[in-house]
Amino acid sequence: MSAARALKTFHAPNRPPEAREEAIELSIVMPCLNEAETLAVCVKKAKAFLADHGLKGEVIVADNGSTDGSQQIANALGARIVHVPARGYGAALIGGIEAAKGKYVAMGDADDSYDFGGLMPFVEQLRDGAELVMGNRFQGGIEEGAMPPLHRYLGNPVLSFLGRTFFRIPVGDFHCGLRAFNRDSIQKLGLTAPGMEFASEMVVKAAIEKLDIREVPTTLKPDGRSRPPHLRTWRDGWRHLRFLLIFAPKFLFLYPGVALAAVGLFGVLGLIGGDVHVGGVEFGIHTMIFAAMAVLMGSQLIGLSVMARRYGTIAGMWPESGLMRRVRNWFSVERACILGGLMLTGGIAGAATATAIWASSGFGGLNPAALMRLTIPSMLLGCVGLQMVVTAFFIGLLDQPRR
Repeated sequence: MSAARALKTFHAPNRPPEAREEAIELSIVMPCLNEAETLAVCVKKAKAFLADHGLKGEVIVADNGSTDGSQQIANALGARIVHVPARGYGAALIGGIEAAKGKYVAMGDADDSYDFGGLMPFVEQLRDGAELVMGNRFQGGIEEGAMPPLHRYLGNPVLSFLGRTFFRIPVGDFHCGLRAFNRDSIQKLGLTAPGMEFASEMVVKAAIEKLDIREVPTTLKPDGRSRPPHLRTWRDGWRHLRFLLIFAPKFLFLYPGVALAAVGLFGVLGLIGGDVHVGGVEFGIHTMIFAAMAVLMGSQLIGLSVMARRYGTIAGMWPESGLMRRVRNWFSVERACILGGLMLTGGIAGAATATAIWASSGFGGLNPAALMRLTIPSMLLGCVGLQMVVTAFFIGLLDQPRR
Protein backbone atom coordinates (compact mmCIF):
# COMPACT_ATOMS: atom_id res chain seq x y z
CA MET A 1 0.00 0.00 0.00
CA SER A 2 1.41 3.42 -0.98
CA ALA A 3 2.05 6.06 1.68
CA ALA A 4 -0.55 8.38 0.14
CA ARG A 5 -3.18 5.65 0.19
CA ALA A 6 -2.26 4.69 3.75
CA LEU A 7 -2.61 8.31 4.85
CA LYS A 8 -5.98 8.55 3.14
CA THR A 9 -7.13 5.37 4.84
CA PHE A 10 -5.92 6.61 8.22
CA HIS A 11 -7.95 9.79 7.92
CA ALA A 12 -11.12 8.18 6.58
CA PRO A 13 -14.00 9.04 8.92
CA ASN A 14 -15.98 6.30 10.60
CA ARG A 15 -19.22 8.26 10.32
CA PRO A 16 -20.66 10.73 7.82
CA PRO A 17 -19.78 14.46 8.05
CA GLU A 18 -23.30 15.26 9.22
CA ALA A 19 -22.81 13.16 12.34
CA ARG A 20 -19.54 14.92 13.19
CA GLU A 21 -21.18 18.33 12.87
CA GLU A 22 -24.12 17.31 15.04
CA ALA A 23 -21.66 16.31 17.78
CA ILE A 24 -20.76 19.98 18.29
CA GLU A 25 -23.27 21.48 20.68
CA LEU A 26 -22.08 25.08 20.94
CA SER A 27 -20.26 27.42 18.56
CA ILE A 28 -19.01 30.66 20.10
CA VAL A 29 -18.77 33.34 17.41
CA MET A 30 -16.81 36.58 17.83
CA PRO A 31 -16.89 39.33 15.20
CA CYS A 32 -13.42 40.79 14.84
CA LEU A 33 -11.90 43.85 13.21
CA ASN A 34 -8.47 44.72 14.59
CA GLU A 35 -9.01 43.35 18.10
CA ALA A 36 -5.42 42.25 18.80
CA GLU A 37 -5.44 43.87 22.24
CA THR A 38 -8.33 41.79 23.60
CA LEU A 39 -8.92 38.87 21.26
CA ALA A 40 -6.55 36.48 23.03
CA VAL A 41 -8.23 36.81 26.42
CA CYS A 42 -11.68 36.40 24.84
CA VAL A 43 -10.70 33.23 22.99
CA LYS A 44 -9.06 31.79 26.12
CA LYS A 45 -12.16 32.49 28.22
CA ALA A 46 -14.43 30.92 25.62
CA LYS A 47 -12.31 27.79 25.33
CA ALA A 48 -12.03 27.55 29.12
CA PHE A 49 -15.82 27.74 29.39
CA LEU A 50 -16.23 24.84 26.96
CA ALA A 51 -13.63 22.77 28.80
CA ASP A 52 -14.91 23.55 32.31
CA HIS A 53 -18.47 22.50 31.44
CA GLY A 54 -17.54 19.53 29.27
CA LEU A 55 -19.20 21.02 26.21
CA LYS A 56 -18.32 19.85 22.74
CA GLY A 57 -17.82 23.16 21.01
CA GLU A 58 -15.75 25.49 18.90
CA VAL A 59 -14.61 29.09 18.95
CA ILE A 60 -15.02 30.99 15.69
CA VAL A 61 -13.42 34.35 14.95
CA ALA A 62 -15.37 36.00 12.12
CA ASP A 63 -12.66 38.29 10.84
CA ASN A 64 -13.65 41.41 8.94
CA GLY A 65 -10.23 42.11 7.40
CA SER A 66 -8.02 42.72 10.42
CA THR A 67 -4.55 44.11 9.79
CA ASP A 68 -3.20 44.19 13.35
CA GLY A 69 -2.36 40.51 13.79
CA SER A 70 -5.76 39.41 15.11
CA GLN A 71 -5.90 36.50 12.67
CA GLN A 72 -2.53 35.16 13.81
CA ILE A 73 -3.58 35.42 17.46
CA ALA A 74 -6.79 33.49 16.81
CA ASN A 75 -4.94 30.83 14.85
CA ALA A 76 -2.29 30.38 17.56
CA LEU A 77 -4.98 29.86 20.21
CA GLY A 78 -6.84 27.22 18.21
CA ALA A 79 -9.84 29.30 17.18
CA ARG A 80 -11.34 28.73 13.75
CA ILE A 81 -11.01 31.78 11.53
CA VAL A 82 -13.79 32.67 9.11
CA HIS A 83 -12.83 35.38 6.65
CA VAL A 84 -15.72 37.75 5.95
CA PRO A 85 -14.81 40.30 3.26
CA ALA A 86 -18.07 42.28 3.56
CA ARG A 87 -17.50 44.97 6.20
CA GLY A 88 -19.82 45.49 9.14
CA TYR A 89 -20.80 44.03 12.50
CA GLY A 90 -23.80 42.24 11.05
CA ALA A 91 -21.92 41.01 7.99
CA ALA A 92 -19.22 39.46 10.19
CA LEU A 93 -21.76 37.71 12.40
CA ILE A 94 -23.78 36.42 9.45
CA GLY A 95 -20.59 34.90 8.03
CA GLY A 96 -19.63 33.37 11.36
CA ILE A 97 -23.10 31.92 12.00
CA GLU A 98 -23.20 30.48 8.49
CA ALA A 99 -19.88 28.70 9.10
CA ALA A 100 -20.77 27.48 12.62
CA LYS A 101 -21.16 23.73 13.09
CA GLY A 102 -22.85 23.76 16.48
CA LYS A 103 -26.50 23.12 17.19
CA TYR A 104 -26.41 26.28 19.28
CA VAL A 105 -24.49 29.49 18.64
CA ALA A 106 -23.40 32.08 21.18
CA MET A 107 -22.20 35.46 19.95
CA GLY A 108 -20.26 38.13 21.78
CA ASP A 109 -17.88 40.99 21.07
CA ALA A 110 -14.14 40.37 21.06
CA ASP A 111 -13.37 43.43 23.20
CA ASP A 112 -13.42 41.62 26.59
CA SER A 113 -16.50 43.50 27.78
CA TYR A 114 -18.68 40.37 28.01
CA ASP A 115 -18.12 37.34 30.23
CA PHE A 116 -17.76 34.28 28.01
CA GLY A 117 -17.35 32.22 31.16
CA GLY A 118 -20.96 32.99 32.09
CA LEU A 119 -22.65 31.39 29.10
CA MET A 120 -24.08 28.39 30.96
CA PRO A 121 -27.48 30.04 31.74
CA PHE A 122 -27.83 30.69 28.01
CA VAL A 123 -27.07 27.06 27.18
CA GLU A 124 -29.49 25.79 29.82
CA GLN A 125 -32.31 27.89 28.38
CA LEU A 126 -31.54 26.60 24.89
CA ARG A 127 -31.57 23.01 26.12
CA ASP A 128 -34.94 23.77 27.69
CA GLY A 129 -36.38 24.71 24.30
CA ALA A 130 -35.61 28.41 23.91
CA GLU A 131 -34.70 29.50 20.40
CA LEU A 132 -33.17 32.88 21.22
CA VAL A 133 -31.71 33.80 24.61
CA MET A 134 -30.85 37.46 25.18
CA GLY A 135 -28.50 38.79 27.80
CA ASN A 136 -29.74 41.64 30.00
CA ARG A 137 -26.96 43.92 31.18
CA PHE A 138 -29.30 46.06 33.24
CA GLN A 139 -30.25 43.01 35.34
CA GLY A 140 -26.78 41.46 35.54
CA GLY A 141 -24.82 44.62 36.25
CA ILE A 142 -22.98 47.32 34.31
CA GLU A 143 -19.63 48.30 35.77
CA GLU A 144 -18.58 51.92 36.06
CA GLY A 145 -17.39 53.22 32.68
CA ALA A 146 -18.60 50.17 30.77
CA MET A 147 -21.41 52.00 28.96
CA PRO A 148 -21.55 55.72 28.10
CA PRO A 149 -24.24 57.56 30.08
CA LEU A 150 -26.04 58.53 26.86
CA HIS A 151 -26.36 54.85 25.93
CA ARG A 152 -27.19 53.69 29.45
CA TYR A 153 -29.87 56.20 30.35
CA LEU A 154 -31.30 57.23 26.98
CA GLY A 155 -30.30 55.21 23.91
CA ASN A 156 -30.70 51.63 25.12
CA PRO A 157 -33.76 52.22 27.36
CA VAL A 158 -35.62 54.17 24.66
CA LEU A 159 -34.84 51.76 21.82
CA SER A 160 -35.63 48.76 24.04
CA PHE A 161 -38.94 50.36 25.05
CA LEU A 162 -39.84 50.97 21.40
CA GLY A 163 -38.92 47.40 20.52
CA ARG A 164 -41.09 45.99 23.29
CA THR A 165 -43.97 48.29 22.34
CA PHE A 166 -43.82 47.74 18.59
CA PHE A 167 -43.29 43.98 18.61
CA ARG A 168 -44.48 42.82 22.05
CA ILE A 169 -41.10 41.34 22.90
CA PRO A 170 -40.45 40.59 26.60
CA VAL A 171 -36.84 41.80 26.41
CA GLY A 172 -35.43 44.51 28.63
CA ASP A 173 -32.08 44.92 26.86
CA PHE A 174 -32.79 44.96 23.14
CA HIS A 175 -29.18 45.50 22.05
CA CYS A 176 -27.13 43.28 24.31
CA GLY A 177 -24.26 41.88 22.26
CA LEU A 178 -24.07 38.64 24.25
CA ARG A 179 -26.81 36.26 23.18
CA ALA A 180 -27.25 32.63 22.17
CA PHE A 181 -29.67 30.87 19.87
CA ASN A 182 -30.65 27.74 18.04
CA ARG A 183 -28.70 28.03 14.80
CA ASP A 184 -31.34 26.47 12.55
CA SER A 185 -34.12 28.68 13.94
CA ILE A 186 -32.14 31.88 13.43
CA GLN A 187 -30.90 30.93 9.98
CA LYS A 188 -34.49 30.51 8.80
CA LEU A 189 -35.06 34.21 9.53
CA GLY A 190 -32.88 35.23 6.58
CA LEU A 191 -30.95 37.95 8.42
CA THR A 192 -29.26 40.45 6.10
CA ALA A 193 -28.46 43.68 8.00
CA PRO A 194 -24.73 44.36 7.55
CA GLY A 195 -24.27 46.95 10.31
CA MET A 196 -25.00 47.37 13.99
CA GLU A 197 -28.75 47.18 13.30
CA PHE A 198 -28.19 43.42 12.93
CA ALA A 199 -28.83 43.21 16.68
CA SER A 200 -32.33 44.66 16.20
CA GLU A 201 -33.03 42.62 13.08
CA MET A 202 -32.43 39.33 14.89
CA VAL A 203 -34.82 40.13 17.75
CA VAL A 204 -37.52 41.70 15.58
CA LYS A 205 -37.65 38.90 13.03
CA ALA A 206 -37.53 36.29 15.79
CA ALA A 207 -40.56 37.96 17.38
CA ILE A 208 -42.42 38.19 14.06
CA GLU A 209 -41.85 34.45 13.50
CA LYS A 210 -42.96 33.79 17.09
CA LEU A 211 -39.75 32.10 18.18
CA ASP A 212 -39.30 31.26 21.86
CA ILE A 213 -37.36 34.29 23.15
CA ARG A 214 -36.01 34.36 26.68
CA GLU A 215 -33.69 36.57 28.71
CA VAL A 216 -31.00 35.96 31.32
CA PRO A 217 -28.92 38.44 33.35
CA THR A 218 -25.39 39.10 32.14
CA THR A 219 -22.65 41.53 33.08
CA LEU A 220 -20.83 44.25 31.20
CA LYS A 221 -17.44 45.66 32.07
CA PRO A 222 -15.24 48.28 30.36
CA ASP A 223 -13.65 46.87 27.24
CA GLY A 224 -9.89 46.35 27.17
CA ARG A 225 -9.13 48.35 24.04
CA SER A 226 -7.10 51.53 23.95
CA ARG A 227 -8.83 52.77 20.79
CA PRO A 228 -12.43 54.04 20.43
CA PRO A 229 -15.14 51.41 19.80
CA HIS A 230 -16.54 50.73 16.34
CA LEU A 231 -19.98 51.82 17.56
CA ARG A 232 -20.99 55.37 16.58
CA THR A 233 -23.67 56.72 18.90
CA TRP A 234 -25.87 58.81 16.63
CA ARG A 235 -25.27 56.98 13.35
CA ASP A 236 -25.87 53.50 14.75
CA GLY A 237 -28.66 54.66 17.05
CA TRP A 238 -30.49 56.07 14.04
CA ARG A 239 -29.95 52.84 12.09
CA HIS A 240 -31.53 50.87 14.93
CA LEU A 241 -34.47 53.27 15.15
CA ARG A 242 -34.93 53.28 11.38
CA PHE A 243 -35.04 49.49 11.32
CA LEU A 244 -37.63 49.35 14.12
CA LEU A 245 -39.88 51.86 12.33
CA ILE A 246 -39.59 50.14 8.95
CA PHE A 247 -40.83 46.90 10.48
CA ALA A 248 -43.63 48.60 12.43
CA PRO A 249 -45.90 50.27 9.82
CA LYS A 250 -48.76 50.42 12.33
CA PHE A 251 -46.77 52.77 14.52
CA LEU A 252 -45.08 54.61 11.67
CA PHE A 253 -48.14 55.09 9.44
CA LEU A 254 -51.45 53.73 10.74
CA TYR A 255 -51.80 55.10 14.26
CA PRO A 256 -50.53 58.63 13.43
CA GLY A 257 -52.71 58.59 10.30
CA VAL A 258 -55.86 57.62 12.17
CA ALA A 259 -55.19 60.26 14.82
CA LEU A 260 -54.60 63.01 12.26
CA ALA A 261 -57.62 62.05 10.16
CA ALA A 262 -59.94 61.85 13.18
CA VAL A 263 -58.87 65.21 14.64
CA GLY A 264 -58.97 66.88 11.24
CA LEU A 265 -62.37 65.47 10.33
CA PHE A 266 -63.76 66.60 13.67
CA GLY A 267 -62.47 70.11 12.95
CA VAL A 268 -63.81 70.29 9.40
CA LEU A 269 -67.29 69.02 10.30
CA GLY A 270 -67.45 71.22 13.38
CA LEU A 271 -66.65 74.38 11.44
CA ILE A 272 -68.86 73.88 8.37
CA GLY A 273 -71.75 75.64 10.08
CA GLY A 274 -69.72 78.63 11.23
CA ASP A 275 -67.06 79.80 13.67
CA VAL A 276 -66.81 78.08 17.04
CA HIS A 277 -65.88 79.79 20.31
CA VAL A 278 -64.27 77.80 23.09
CA GLY A 279 -63.66 80.00 26.08
CA GLY A 280 -61.90 83.06 24.75
CA VAL A 281 -60.60 81.30 21.64
CA GLU A 282 -62.30 81.58 18.26
CA PHE A 283 -61.92 78.81 15.71
CA GLY A 284 -62.76 79.93 12.19
CA ILE A 285 -62.06 79.30 8.56
CA HIS A 286 -58.28 79.30 9.00
CA THR A 287 -58.60 76.49 11.53
CA MET A 288 -60.74 74.65 9.01
CA ILE A 289 -57.92 74.82 6.46
CA PHE A 290 -55.45 73.23 8.87
CA ALA A 291 -58.05 70.62 9.86
CA ALA A 292 -58.47 69.70 6.19
CA MET A 293 -54.70 69.42 5.88
CA ALA A 294 -54.68 67.00 8.83
CA VAL A 295 -57.31 64.84 7.13
CA LEU A 296 -55.26 64.74 3.93
CA MET A 297 -52.05 63.78 5.75
CA GLY A 298 -53.90 61.23 7.85
CA SER A 299 -55.53 59.56 4.86
CA GLN A 300 -52.17 59.42 3.10
CA LEU A 301 -50.56 57.73 6.10
CA ILE A 302 -53.42 55.21 6.38
CA GLY A 303 -53.04 54.33 2.71
CA LEU A 304 -49.29 53.93 3.12
CA SER A 305 -49.89 51.66 6.10
CA VAL A 306 -52.10 49.34 4.08
CA MET A 307 -49.61 49.28 1.21
CA ALA A 308 -46.65 48.70 3.54
CA ARG A 309 -48.37 45.83 5.31
CA ARG A 310 -49.29 44.25 2.00
CA TYR A 311 -45.79 44.62 0.61
CA GLY A 312 -44.27 43.20 3.80
CA THR A 313 -46.54 40.16 3.59
CA ILE A 314 -45.67 39.52 -0.06
CA ALA A 315 -41.95 40.00 0.60
CA GLY A 316 -42.08 37.52 3.48
CA MET A 317 -41.19 40.14 6.10
CA TRP A 318 -44.13 39.12 8.30
CA PRO A 319 -47.22 36.90 8.10
CA GLU A 320 -50.52 38.47 7.09
CA SER A 321 -52.78 39.17 10.04
CA GLY A 322 -56.47 38.29 10.03
CA LEU A 323 -57.43 41.98 10.18
CA MET A 324 -55.28 42.89 7.19
CA ARG A 325 -56.68 39.94 5.24
CA ARG A 326 -60.21 41.19 5.85
CA VAL A 327 -59.23 44.75 4.89
CA ARG A 328 -57.57 43.55 1.71
CA ASN A 329 -60.55 41.40 0.76
CA TRP A 330 -62.91 44.33 1.25
CA PHE A 331 -60.68 47.02 -0.21
CA SER A 332 -60.80 45.76 -3.78
CA VAL A 333 -60.05 47.95 -6.78
CA GLU A 334 -63.73 47.87 -7.74
CA ARG A 335 -65.03 48.97 -4.33
CA ALA A 336 -62.37 51.65 -4.05
CA CYS A 337 -63.25 52.97 -7.51
CA ILE A 338 -66.93 53.18 -6.60
CA LEU A 339 -66.40 54.83 -3.21
CA GLY A 340 -63.56 57.05 -4.39
CA GLY A 341 -65.51 57.98 -7.50
CA LEU A 342 -68.49 59.06 -5.40
CA MET A 343 -66.22 61.18 -3.20
CA LEU A 344 -64.53 62.71 -6.23
CA THR A 345 -67.92 63.43 -7.80
CA GLY A 346 -69.05 65.09 -4.57
CA GLY A 347 -65.93 67.23 -4.55
CA ILE A 348 -66.45 68.30 -8.15
CA ALA A 349 -70.11 69.05 -7.45
CA GLY A 350 -69.13 71.23 -4.49
CA ALA A 351 -66.60 73.10 -6.60
CA ALA A 352 -69.23 73.62 -9.32
CA THR A 353 -71.70 74.91 -6.74
CA ALA A 354 -69.13 77.36 -5.40
CA THR A 355 -68.41 78.54 -8.93
CA ALA A 356 -72.14 78.99 -9.57
CA ILE A 357 -72.47 81.08 -6.43
CA TRP A 358 -69.60 83.23 -7.56
CA ALA A 359 -71.11 83.53 -11.04
CA SER A 360 -74.44 84.64 -9.57
CA SER A 361 -72.69 87.70 -8.21
CA GLY A 362 -71.28 88.52 -11.64
CA PHE A 363 -67.90 87.09 -10.62
CA GLY A 364 -67.53 90.10 -8.40
CA GLY A 365 -67.44 90.62 -4.68
CA LEU A 366 -68.43 87.77 -2.36
CA ASN A 367 -67.96 86.54 1.20
CA PRO A 368 -64.72 84.48 1.05
CA ALA A 369 -65.20 82.87 4.48
CA ALA A 370 -68.71 81.67 3.66
CA LEU A 371 -67.65 80.28 0.29
CA MET A 372 -64.60 78.50 1.74
CA ARG A 373 -66.87 76.50 4.04
CA LEU A 374 -68.06 74.86 0.84
CA THR A 375 -64.83 74.77 -1.16
CA ILE A 376 -62.62 73.29 1.58
CA PRO A 377 -64.82 70.18 2.16
CA SER A 378 -65.21 69.86 -1.62
CA MET A 379 -61.46 69.91 -2.13
CA LEU A 380 -61.07 67.41 0.68
CA LEU A 381 -63.60 64.98 -0.81
CA GLY A 382 -61.97 65.14 -4.21
CA CYS A 383 -58.42 64.60 -2.93
CA VAL A 384 -59.29 61.72 -0.59
CA GLY A 385 -61.45 60.07 -3.26
CA LEU A 386 -58.68 60.17 -5.86
CA GLN A 387 -56.16 58.96 -3.31
CA MET A 388 -58.37 56.01 -2.42
CA VAL A 389 -58.63 54.94 -6.04
CA VAL A 390 -54.90 55.10 -6.80
CA THR A 391 -54.05 53.35 -3.51
CA ALA A 392 -56.34 50.46 -4.43
CA PHE A 393 -54.76 50.19 -7.87
CA PHE A 394 -51.28 50.14 -6.32
CA ILE A 395 -52.28 47.34 -3.95
CA GLY A 396 -53.76 45.53 -6.94
CA LEU A 397 -50.37 45.83 -8.62
CA LEU A 398 -48.70 44.28 -5.57
CA ASP A 399 -51.20 41.43 -5.63
CA GLN A 400 -50.44 40.43 -9.21
CA PRO A 401 -49.17 36.82 -9.59
CA ARG A 402 -45.39 36.46 -9.81
CA ARG A 403 -43.39 33.99 -11.80
